[in-house]
Amino acid sequence: MPELNVSIVTPLKKVFEGKVEYISAPGILGEFGVLPSHESFMTILDVGLLDIQPKDQDKIKILVVGGYFEVDDDNVFVIADEVVTKEEIDIDKARENVEKYKNELSSLSFGDANYEKVRRLMKKYESMVELAS
Repeated sequence: MPELNVSIVTPLKKVFEGKVEYISAPGILGEFGVLPSHESFMTILDVGLLDIQPKDQDKIKILVVGGYFEVDDDNVFVIADEVVTKEEIDIDKARENVEKYKNELSSLSFGDANYEKVRRLMKKYESMVELAS
C-alpha cells in the first residue's frame, strides 16, 4: 500500500519522522487531510491538531500552533512555529487559560489589533484541553 513520508519540525527540534497512511491538519482555510498520491500543494497552518496515522501503529495527535504544510510527491513537510504533545499539557492550567482568553476575546471586535492574537491563544488552549482529554 502506498504511504506518505512525513517530517514534522519546529525551529528547535524534529518532532516526528516516518511513514504514514494519512495525515490531517488545521489549515488557515480549514482542516484538510492528505492520503498517498495527493496533489502537491503548500499552505499556512492555523492552530489545531495534526492527526497522524502511522503505518501499523496507533494514531498520533500533536498540537501545532501555526507554521507551514507542504505536500510534494508523497513527501509531507510540516514546519511548525510551535508544537505541544499530550505529555506536555497541564490540563488545569489549559482550562484556566481557555476561560481567560474567551473572556478577553468577547471584549474585542474583529478589527481590534489584538483580536487575532487572542483568538489564536484561545484556540491553542482549547486544543490542549481536547488533546489532553
